[in-house]
Amino acid sequence: MQSPAVLVTSRQVQNVHTGLDLTVPQHQEVRGKMMSGHVEYQILVVTRLAVFKSAKHRPEDVVQFLVSKKYSEIEEFYQKLSNHYPAASLPPLPRKVLFVGESDIRERRAMFDEILRCVSKDAQLAGSPELLEFLGTRSAGAAGLATRDPSVLGDAASQPGDSDEAFDFFEQQDDMQPPTLGLSNKDVEKSLEEEEEEEALDPLGIMR
Repeated sequence: MQSPAVLVTSRQVQNVHTGLDLTVPQHQEVRGKMMSGHVEYQILVVTRLAVFKSAKHRPEDVVQFLVSKKYSEIEEFYQKLSNHYPAASLPPLPRKVLFVGESDIRERRAMFDEILRCVSKDAQLAGSPELLEFLGTRSAGAAGLATRDPSVLGDAASQPGDSDEAFDFFEQQDDMQPPTLGLSNKDVEKSLEEEEEEEALDPLGIMR
């Protein structure tokens, strides 16, 4: 699994008390062989927490990255939160259906968006090891975040000894492309097709 591209952003973190914003702005359909395929929901993470940054980021930087998850992965995460934090008031999980249509996908995206917004507003859930694992940060430094005082969640500075472990997950970020939030999936596919077509029509690069 490739690491997400963690980029510095000019966005402001809305949940100042947790230092973390989670939304689900879009989804994408992943086609498999023959008629198979599945839907992935793209979670936008905007945060100033040190655990999500690399060594090159400054303490005051706000970073953002995308994480794609299938329904089953979000369902598993939801069940873990429900079991470990029974006092947390989470919105209901979207219902399971045998065949997923376009309207079901849109409904699921909206409900996942509501659930994750709720998680990011809750100081306990926003710093939980379950969430950090769900978003891909499994280091010892990351897991320890939940045990700190909630006020420490607002501190984006890295803790002594944490940097090497907590940042391994994002080592390959410089090789990654930035999120294409401004483009629809069709636009991205179209641009890729156009690039491939250009290569096919002009293999020697004469036209450039």
